[in-house]
Amino acid sequence: MPTTRRLLQSAASLSSTSPSPSTRAAILALQSLTISTPSHLPITQRRSAWFSFGRKKTSAAAAADDVASTVVKELEPRTKDRLANQLRGGRVESDSIFSDELAESDKKSAQAKAEADAESVAGGGLNRDREVLARAVDPDPRSRVRWERKMVVRHVVKATDPFSKESRQARIRRTEKELHEKSPWLATSVKKLVHLSRQIAGKSVDEALVQMRYSKKKMAKEIAYQIELARDRAIVERGMGLGAVVKGQEGEGRNVVEKIQTKDGKHIEVEDPTKLYIAQSWVERGPWRGYRKSPRARGRMDILKKPSTSISVLLKEQKTLIREHKEREEKKYRQGPWVHLPDRPITAQRQHYSW
Repeated sequence: MPTTRRLLQSAASLSSTSPSPSTRAAILALQSLTISTPSHLPITQRRSAWFSFGRKKTSAAAAADDVASTVVKELEPRTKDRLANQLRGGRVESDSIFSDELAESDKKSAQAKAEADAESVAGGGLNRDREVLARAVDPDPRSRVRWERKMVVRHVVKATDPFSKESRQARIRRTEKELHEKSPWLATSVKKLVHLSRQIAGKSVDEALVQMRYSKKKMAKEIAYQIELARDRAIVERGMGLGAVVKGQEGEGRNVVEKIQTKDGKHIEVEDPTKLYIAQSWVERGPWRGYRKSPRARGRMDILKKPSTSISVLLKEQKTLIREHKEREEKKYRQGPWVHLPDRPITAQRQHYSW
């Protein structure tokens, strides 16, 4: 049914008084226009407001719009408001039998929404109810309790069982400290920076700083700055290098000098086990900082790339050197003395030569 006909029917049903002669004439004219529409033509629906943009209205459509506007103007104000409310709701028929229930549910939902908004505003924009926060933070409390109980039992069993053995890696992480420091990308190449990295690896922090102080390389100052930064971080954040005192046979409150041999065969004396040294040092290739053109012969051009490199240092305490020395000595003791000919039974004996 066309929109104008539906509008006129609803207007006629809503009007309590008889229409005026002009309104009746407009209705008859509109009915004649709508009835005279051929039935064999397809009815085109208007998809959107831009569907008929730019098209000219036909004479029949213009006349229908004029009649509809005239009818709406002559309706009573009360009838016009009632018609507008029904059209705004999307229906023209009368209210259903469930209108009271629907209105009550809408009222309850609006009241609940207002209460939730008030609670959220009072809590700073969030619902800070304990139950709500518990559901968000701990969605499965039973599984969490079971997992915590399992971890506690495992820790107690390992700590109290005389036959349990702590893993080597766990023992090292518990008793020794370390710090990894990585520098930002420096304006140099890997080929140049790797020599300075090898120069400081295995040395104490003080020796490495002395090496970088008297080095003629351009990046020596940057590496010295990174070593100092790593040293300060290790002291402040990890509590390394605080000069612990070891009590021994030589007296109370005095450090015991321990002679050890490093991995590369160098003999050193350790007075303070907490003294910092550079356990590892390596470089990493970074992104290209830019490009530069280099003119060549015969009108050609080379592209020179500007590299960037970073250096990383791993600081540890000299108690790690003591542990590594003891592990090497224990391994050597387990292997026993070296012999040229192993002491094992001779097999595959023949009385004749095999050639």
